[in-house]
Amino acid sequence: MTAPQRAPFSNSANVVDEIFTEAKIDALNAKLIERGISADQVIAILPVEAQMMVNPKPPQFRVLYRTA
Repeated sequence: MTAPQRAPFSNSANVVDEIFTEAKIDALNAKLIERGISADQVIAILPVEAQMMVNPKPPQFRVLYRTA
């Protein structure tokens, strides 16, 4: 049995990137399709709470994904 190959280290600054979407599955899927991000590039989807004070914002999803 051979060990899985690891991707070589990269010196590029943006190996991992992030996007924010509305906290709805339809909006999340639409944004991923719009940006051309496949399921195997997604690292994590994190919920972001709504902000009621100062600059009101609805709940969001923060998506971390591999760019390379």
